[in-house]
Amino acid sequence: MHPSGLAVTSCRAANSQVQTFPVYWQKTTLKNLDGVRRVENLGMEAPRMNPVLEPLSWMLGTWLSDPPGAGTFPTLQPFQYLEEVHISHVGQPMLNFSFNAFHPDTHKPMHRECGFIRLEPDTNKVAFVSAQNTGIVEVEEGEVNGQELCIASHSIARTSFAKEPHVEQITRKFRLNSEGKLEQTVSMATTTQPMTQHLHVTYKKVTP
Repeated sequence: MHPSGLAVTSCRAANSQVQTFPVYWQKTTLKNLDGVRRVENLGMEAPRMNPVLEPLSWMLGTWLSDPPGAGTFPTLQPFQYLEEVHISHVGQPMLNFSFNAFHPDTHKPMHRECGFIRLEPDTNKVAFVSAQNTGIVEVEEGEVNGQELCIASHSIARTSFAKEPHVEQITRKFRLNSEGKLEQTVSMATTTQPMTQHLHVTYKKVTP
């Protein structure tokens, strides 16, 4: 995600004809996935998923944006981006995640964030904890209902030298659609703009 719309102010609108991942992108991803398979071949046993996580199990896997994600905001030119998402667990009652976005033409890194998704036991209440390369740390909370997760910012902190305008509110919705693809929609409000949709992206799963 690019909360602060600020991290992408230098991005020009990407070529609207970009429909598939470049060969470079595909090779990089496959190389990374091969690395995972080599670790598995060393005899490391995958941890058993904590039963608390069952309501969020549909989010697990490695996902690639397909087609490229679309971004917009009143203070920005519309843009596109590629994104690779890893959502996993290590047997603890939480999911680990990373979102890594890349420019669709130059493949240079753009927005990056990582963190944890926690589910309160015996409820559908979810907490999403994220640290981002824009200098923002946030906690979002909400509920999971079936294969849909809706969350909104509970608290946002930032570095003392974070660029203005500052993000004041964030909402996200994740859903698994009828084609088995993961969708994410992000809206945000800043000190100068009201709550507005900022990002929409659909991901195709490439590993369990």
